[in-house]
Amino acid sequence: MSSLLLKSSVQNSFYSLRFLSKNTKSNKKYQPISYGPKSKRPIIEVYHKMTVKALAQAMDINVDHVYDCLIHIKNGDQYSSDNQEIDDFNVIVEVVHLCGGKHRLIPSPFANEKKKPVTNIVKFVRTPMPSKEKLKPRPPVVTIMGHVDHGKTSLLDALRNSNIVSTEFGGITQHIGAFIVPVSKSTTVTFIDTPGHLAFAEMRARGAQVTDVVVLVVAADDGVMPQTLESIAHANRAKVPIVVALNKIDKADGNIKRTETMLAEHGLQLESIGGDIVGVPISALKNVNIDKLLESILAVAELQQLRGDPNGPVEGTILESKHDETKSENNEFDNNQRKGNLATILVQRGVLKKGTILLAGQSVARVRALYNERGIQIECATLSMPVQVTGWKTLPAAGEEVFEIESENLANRIAAQRKADKIAQKMEIDVIAVTQKHEEHLQKYRAELQRRRQLGIVFRKRDKGSGQHIEDKEEKLKYSILVKTDVFGTLEALTKIINMYNDTRCPLDVVDASVGPVNDDDIEAAQLFNATIYAFNTNINQTIALEASRKQVPIRTFNVIYHMLNDIKNELTKRIPSIEEDVQTGSADILQVFEITERNKKIPVAGCRVTEGSLEKKQLFKLIRNGQVIHRDTLSSLKHVRDDVQSIKKGVECGLSFTNHDIKFQKGDQIICYTVRQVLQEAKWDFGF
Repeated sequence: MSSLLLKSSVQNSFYSLRFLSKNTKSNKKYQPISYGPKSKRPIIEVYHKMTVKALAQAMDINVDHVYDCLIHIKNGDQYSSDNQEIDDFNVIVEVVHLCGGKHRLIPSPFANEKKKPVTNIVKFVRTPMPSKEKLKPRPPVVTIMGHVDHGKTSLLDALRNSNIVSTEFGGITQHIGAFIVPVSKSTTVTFIDTPGHLAFAEMRARGAQVTDVVVLVVAADDGVMPQTLESIAHANRAKVPIVVALNKIDKADGNIKRTETMLAEHGLQLESIGGDIVGVPISALKNVNIDKLLESILAVAELQQLRGDPNGPVEGTILESKHDETKSENNEFDNNQRKGNLATILVQRGVLKKGTILLAGQSVARVRALYNERGIQIECATLSMPVQVTGWKTLPAAGEEVFEIESENLANRIAAQRKADKIAQKMEIDVIAVTQKHEEHLQKYRAELQRRRQLGIVFRKRDKGSGQHIEDKEEKLKYSILVKTDVFGTLEALTKIINMYNDTRCPLDVVDASVGPVNDDDIEAAQLFNATIYAFNTNINQTIALEASRKQVPIRTFNVIYHMLNDIKNELTKRIPSIEEDVQTGSADILQVFEITERNKKIPVAGCRVTEGSLEKKQLFKLIRNGQVIHRDTLSSLKHVRDDVQSIKKGVECGLSFTNHDIKFQKGDQIICYTVRQVLQEAKWDFGF
């Protein structure tokens, strides 16, 4: 133990060098520092809330030695029992370091044992489906997919006879819409619209997973495009049949044959060219062949013999979720009109009614109200119906499966268990992340330490100062944001694009991202982390705006996704340090080299002829030899014949000397006169559109 407590050879070398450096003359050049072989300090694996005994066992020493160390550590004297947990992790680290070791943080081996469930383990058991004889026919669910601007929104307009094109900011459908189209007195079709925008790939995948038929909209004047291929892939993975709507046949440059050939090249052989995929030429704008498209959809759906269980417990899928606050005519919030947390559910089993207890992931609801796609309150929702549901305690995530639970108490217990499990998983991941971050900072510190040693610089203090300096620099450059959106799908899309940002010159830190209006907690978090709040399609009430202003928390509101992303990118660009760029103003060739004597000291002088631009004494100079920059300096002297001058023009000969008189010129070298300008750097971030 005594040997462990002794300083390592590296430490002894350091202290000796520091002492000697005080006696070194200041005008002597530093020489690179050389060290003996580095001692191997043992790495001790530690974890949070170790007991005194466990810490001693980890270091393979007697527990009494740990108590000896604790006496000399701040707050260490409070631990006096072998089985007492050391709840201050810094104390554990100090003990390890005092004993000559290095610590490594690992997850607690007792984490799973110490996990106390919120309640008895509750498992959700899904009610089995009845026999096929008891199932009833249900309406088909159809998802409309396609590339941006290929006319999906216009087709929806034609199908449900409402002009929704103008209501989408930026001309892009920003989240899923679901509605029912009556084809006859007894037949309906449920349509789900998914955005064609690249950012919303997750929504398109989700749409394919809950659908019976995919209508792929392809513009005849544009053909197959990236999101067309992605939509085909989603449908194929979900094993869903495709009906192709060849749109924009009314346009002069529409080429159906070329589009059919392009589709065939990607595995979609239309019936018109001998394949088995149904294709219908349409003009959504002119309302041409929309009836034929509906007939084709029903024909394809009929082949699948779609059936469901109308009598079992409710099951479904969350298509979208948002926090809804309806404004009155005077632009103020009306408590009577507020729907709160709102989720759009596609009913896939049973009949959904008011009062039903629902569970979706970690979210629980007692259904307070049901609304159809037109916002009209209804009494119930049957198979294949999309319906907006209020009554959620917390907002469920889009894509979550929904199940009816027999009691609210049971639903809360299951949700609590799921939440506890998720928190436990996150804690384990966080421990690993913290360890990795610590190692990264340690590596940066070691690299800086090595650089200074090579320059002959002796550290006055061997601590993590340089590593902290690097970390502080990163904190200064970092741009922190807090994101709020109207619906989960938009949040999902924004998060995906934000995760694509990887420019290390200016880190982007997302403090939090959630659905709903900006609230007091958001203001508090943004102030704590010096973050800017980005609110997408959400309302900012006057009270919140005043509170944000008082706490100097900026809030920026947007209703077009790429405008918001561009604003974040511009802020990142502002924080990236500019780089220096040389701007050449003149050049000269060295014709001869000679020396002059000033104050008994020989000074090298270059005899030059200016070949380009002019040489300005106040500017910067660099010496070029064989195409390589040998030295950068300022001038101590610039003469024409015997006169001191400030400038020499092209074609004129001159003599010059650098401020550093140790630099030796050679005949044939080149002198470059230049200035330095600051060049702004743009953040590298491809949104994908």
